[in-house]
Amino acid sequence: MNLESYPLTTDIHHEAFEFFSEGPKGRIKKVILFQKIGVDFYNLAFGDWDQENKKINDKARTNNADKEMVLSTVATTIMDFMVHHPDAMVFCKGSTTARTRMYQMALFANWKTVKKQFRIEGFGNGEWRIVKPDSNYEAFVISAR
Repeated sequence: MNLESYPLTTDIHHEAFEFFSEGPKGRIKKVILFQKIGVDFYNLAFGDWDQENKKINDKARTNNADKEMVLSTVATTIMDFMVHHPDAMVFCKGSTTARTRMYQMALFANWKTVKKQFRIEGFGNGEWRIVKPDSNYEAFVISAR
């Protein structure tokens, strides 16, 4: 996928990424962490950086008029992470139902490309199954093909 995205910085393990959202609300630091929760199993944590508490705020509503660019940047980090961790599975779920839905819409907007590069399972109706664009999901697991 050739997505327009913000410039990123990453750690040497390609498990922590930072970028700045630019828009009418100013320059806002965003952080993406791939947190190891099992053998080759990671949680994707994403949100605004809370400098005072030194942690990600995944409930922040920036509304910086750059949602597509931010989502593209997150997608870019997933692709980079998978290049460096080809056996990994990444668990993705928004901090709210609305955010999970937004991630799902972004996923399906790029579906033709995404399905060629990744295996994506979704959790819905009480079970995990291969994602299909005509269904809604509560969470996702992404792995390389």
